[in-house]
Amino acid sequence: MNEYCIYLRKSRADVEAEARGEGETLRRHRNMLMELAKKQKLNVVKIYKEIVSGDSIAARPQMQALLADVTDGKYTGVLVVEIERLARGDTIDQGVVAQAFRESSTKIITPTKTYDPDNEFDEEYFEFSLFMSRREYKTIKRRMQAGRLASVKEGNYISTTAPYGYRKINPEPKVHTLEILPEEAEIVRLIYNMYLEGRGAKYIANELNRMGISPQKSQYWESPSIKKILANPLYCGKVGWKTKSNGDTLYKGLHEPIISEETFEAAQHKKKTNPSAQLHQNDKLLNYYHNILFCKNCGHQLKRRFIASSGHEHMLCAYRECRGRTVSSTIEAVDEAVMAAFRYRIKQLEKLKRKGAAEEIVQPDKKAPLMAELEKSKRQLARLYDLLEQEVYDTNTFLERSKIVNERIGTLEASLRELESEQKPPQLSPDEAIKRLQFVVDNFDSADAEEKNRLLHTVVRKIWYAKTQRMCKNKPDSDLTLSADFL
Repeated sequence: MNEYCIYLRKSRADVEAEARGEGETLRRHRNMLMELAKKQKLNVVKIYKEIVSGDSIAARPQMQALLADVTDGKYTGVLVVEIERLARGDTIDQGVVAQAFRESSTKIITPTKTYDPDNEFDEEYFEFSLFMSRREYKTIKRRMQAGRLASVKEGNYISTTAPYGYRKINPEPKVHTLEILPEEAEIVRLIYNMYLEGRGAKYIANELNRMGISPQKSQYWESPSIKKILANPLYCGKVGWKTKSNGDTLYKGLHEPIISEETFEAAQHKKKTNPSAQLHQNDKLLNYYHNILFCKNCGHQLKRRFIASSGHEHMLCAYRECRGRTVSSTIEAVDEAVMAAFRYRIKQLEKLKRKGAAEEIVQPDKKAPLMAELEKSKRQLARLYDLLEQEVYDTNTFLERSKIVNERIGTLEASLRELESEQKPPQLSPDEAIKRLQFVVDNFDSADAEEKNRLLHTVVRKIWYAKTQRMCKNKPDSDLTLSADFL
């Protein structure tokens, strides 16, 4: 039986109509297309509902999923209220859409016309419709950009979120500006004062964290957030408009400044004439666990740092959220643990060789339960269509219930595709693995940093590091554990 799907997406005009109280657009369109499917006796098996706003295909996940399924030849046709819903972005996006439907011979069915890509005249009409849609879209976009620029020139703040130190307000219709948050504003002034006194962004972030002050959207300050505040002219009362050709153009904002223009300009001058020194020199590799050793708790790479209190180089997780959860170890302790893991791996492989068996890892069958659930969901969907045809369900009830089933089917099919695409990387033969591991164990101590890194890459993909207990007199034993993804 031929299968069809429905694609739903709001236009900007729909959003404006909803704001005027004209009803929920996607529900109305869905009912319209389901009635069309019922009238033409089309078997609709899936509804793609775009709930995010985006001009390009890259910003529309449901459109990406639809094009992937269309390219695979999954559907005989796609129902849509009008051609413009498929692609109104740039020429490349429209070409991608046209090519997907043309090469898969997938029809486009609207309430007014059915477009058959195998029909030369329909194909030309389809491409012409996309072209006209593109022209209209560009005209609307130019008009909107001109309106936004005019608003900025009047001093309005038109971004969606307010920067640290402010909140968005609308004191009058069509007036969008900012209001100072006194406590946060004091922190902004403190940041500028510390910077002009010679403190760097890293120092300022650490000092704010020590004082227990949190930024807007995270628990801790980081140096990029400090640099962003120091470079933002909003704090001296300006609003900006950015263009590709001229960069940022500043206008006097309606909002009250937190710092003076003189303070802001002094910070910009200091940044240009006295930049922060590089803390790391990349001309020579020092951390031979680079791209090898990762924190098991957060997944970030471990860093090599000299700890003055111990007088030793340590491997540590520098990610702030991991502090207190993952404890550092001396690099000597890590080396010892890594070599011990390699020796144990050699013994395992030699034992397997003596038994004459290849290393096997028994994996549970993840595909079977998904397949069974998928078949069950498809039978359930078939029963829903029967109830619709028997008029036991009205259209709205059918859509609500079939939506749930279709989403479940889509999720199950995606999970199955992911399982099928997963392929275990090729494993070295026991002989080759033993040979490489033994070579690393024998030569690791005498190699320099770069050679050590190369040696490690010949036997492992990643090593996962875990340690939660600090060494002390009462707890002399370390809970350092490593797990390696061997080649």
